[in-house]
Amino acid sequence: MEDGFVVGGELDRVEVSVRIAGETLEPDRITRMLGVRPTFAARKGEIIQRGTRTVTQRIGIWSYALPASREWVLGDAIRTLLEQLPADPALWEALASEFATDVFCGLFLSSMNRGTELPVETLALLAERQLKLGLDIYAHGPE
Repeated sequence: MEDGFVVGGELDRVEVSVRIAGETLEPDRITRMLGVRPTFAARKGEIIQRGTRTVTQRIGIWSYALPASREWVLGDAIRTLLEQLPADPALWEALASEFATDVFCGLFLSSMNRGTELPVETLALLAERQLKLGLDIYAHGPE
């Protein structure tokens, strides 16, 4: 422990979502295909509220996220997310052939030298669905 910070260990918080994006994306079509209501969706050119700003959506987007939690381990969060969506490889192949698809992860660290790993089973779930893995890492520990 250095200046009140713990060194090493698991991530402090994990956020995960499936994102599908494309110029011609129609959110209602994706919702029908996946059978799940998105946590965020917008068509290209749609005027949306982002916090306190009003912006024009630059690309069509459909996103489904799990609630952020300090309890998640990354692999478990991704598996739980994917269990809530269809597993049909043909469906995911069709989506990936038309749109950019990924599982996007926000990884939050309050101390340096945190880490995690993904079980091979989780990697297989991503590969079966042709989903890229995107990682944004946020370190709020000492400079």
